[in-house]
Amino acid sequence: MSKQIEKGDRWSQRIGERLADYDIGVICVTPENSAAPWLVFEAGALSKALGTAKVCPVLLGMSPSDLDGPVAQFQATSIEKADLLSLLRTLNDELGDEGVDKAVLTAAFNREWPRLERKLQRIAASPMTATNLSVSAIVRTFGRHGFPEPDMGSAAHFTSGFESHGLYDTACELAQHKLIVFGRKNRKLFDKEHRDFFASLPTKIDDGFDFRCLFLDPEAPSHVIRAAHQDDGLVAELRSSLDRACEVMSANGLDPSTHFRTYRIQRNTSMLVVDEAVLHTRIRMTAEGRAYGLTKCPFAVVGSQSPSGHDLVEDFETIWSGANDLPPA
Repeated sequence: MSKQIEKGDRWSQRIGERLADYDIGVICVTPENSAAPWLVFEAGALSKALGTAKVCPVLLGMSPSDLDGPVAQFQATSIEKADLLSLLRTLNDELGDEGVDKAVLTAAFNREWPRLERKLQRIAASPMTATNLSVSAIVRTFGRHGFPEPDMGSAAHFTSGFESHGLYDTACELAQHKLIVFGRKNRKLFDKEHRDFFASLPTKIDDGFDFRCLFLDPEAPSHVIRAAHQDDGLVAELRSSLDRACEVMSANGLDPSTHFRTYRIQRNTSMLVVDEAVLHTRIRMTAEGRAYGLTKCPFAVVGSQSPSGHDLVEDFETIWSGANDLPPA
């Protein structure tokens, strides 16, 4: 808009009035702005005459399945040659008699595509300024992974899903500058489903990414081992899981001893720290004093700057500082 909105005017009304003059609009959507209120508002204003007006989201660094909310109802365009050409043809059709011949449009697009593709590749390779993930961002992404709607308050409470593959998928997808795990075996984190995360981890670590895991030590006192699981084969499982985790790290050129430590205490909480969000659950015990399994159990998400989140992160740092280094391979 060339004219500034007057002081005291309702900016949403003024922008809405201007956008209402148009029958088609293109909205560029990235992971960073996909949930922005202004983007949702402008999509709504452009679609004022639903059924005739068109809203065309163009996705960079996202796929159509990543969209949620009002923008998800519109047919999106991926940054691919065929999809972009289809969008241009739609825009050209909206011009009616003022549009160019379809053959001319296609020829011009094919001629310019190599240059455009190089620019798009440079944009995609450009590092984004890291932003701390809020609890709401975690919750939205969990929803896309099939988790139930949480009870929202000072924390988000999920009724199930902790230590599931979906939880680790979400953590690896979202973490931009920190992933800290206080688990037991941590086996699912190092499954083949997350190979892309570990392949990219060396570059992330060079840029300051904090990746650390605490494993229960197979040499922990017998009463700690017994309390940690209802199965008696835990020691062998711990050794196997730790060996696998070390193999994954070494295969990607990373020193496991820098990122792994083992603890020998009986824990009462399991947690992941994903940027500024802390995912945690309480360890429940049987009448015989042995821990129940954590897969699919309830968990909560809090901000790391909240009182409870701050305490949980401090607990991890205290245990990490007193934990054992990995023995030489």
